[in-house]
Amino acid sequence: MITDVYLPQWLDEYIFTKLHGSYCCSNSDMTVIDWDRNDVLNYIGTYFPRSYAEAFCIYSDFFRYHVGDWYDKEELSVFDFGCGTGGEIIGLLEALKIYFSNMKFVNICAFDGNSYALRLFEKVVDAYSLRTNVKIKCRIIPIVIDDFYDLNILDSIIPNGFDIIMSFKAICEFVTKERFEQQNAYNYIVRNLLPKLNSEGIMLFVDVTSYNNVSQEWLPKMMDKGLEEADCQVIRRNEGYNQTFTVSHSRRKRDVSKVAWRIIQKFI
Repeated sequence: MITDVYLPQWLDEYIFTKLHGSYCCSNSDMTVIDWDRNDVLNYIGTYFPRSYAEAFCIYSDFFRYHVGDWYDKEELSVFDFGCGTGGEIIGLLEALKIYFSNMKFVNICAFDGNSYALRLFEKVVDAYSLRTNVKIKCRIIPIVIDDFYDLNILDSIIPNGFDIIMSFKAICEFVTKERFEQQNAYNYIVRNLLPKLNSEGIMLFVDVTSYNNVSQEWLPKMMDKGLEEADCQVIRRNEGYNQTFTVSHSRRKRDVSKVAWRIIQKFI
């Protein structure tokens, strides 16, 4: 698997010059939903490139081994749970461009609870749309999830039949905020999203690997416990405890991120 990438030049210029993103390294627990406009500008300059790299590398590796299963697809339906500013979406689109030149349509359904992040997400996707022959249709869902009831609302407004569902470093926020009380957040969210996946679709979870002071548990172990209790099968995952990715851009060379990731499918 490729694990060291460069942010595309146009994207680098767009994030740091056009949008005025800032690189600001932080190792604290992320609770992006509470961040204001300045926080989100730091976020897009710091975490967007990392999510881009992680998504590009993971999806490229998956498509390389499953290109035959997806090659005939001309249209793809994607749901991003906790989309942030869109790093993982652009990483996915770049991987698709390499392996599926016949792709014509990508329908994106993007959920997040931070309105500032969603505004930047829309700008980035619009900018990308000008640089591709693929027609991209994007639906934004601005919902703040505070409890089980809010997740049920989300469940009622998103359709079924997604080819790809993903969540990048979002569920750790629900753990920190104790949104689902004592329940395993990974398990609860997987059980809610799995019915939205088509029979051959994939779901990708990527999260930080830190010890969470609220749950008092290492997040990768919490993720594995949650997936084991859900009606799904893990078809690919990082080796060992975590995987290291590096991304270079104009503000930082070989910026490092360490994450745990799992690709799951429904049991067939």
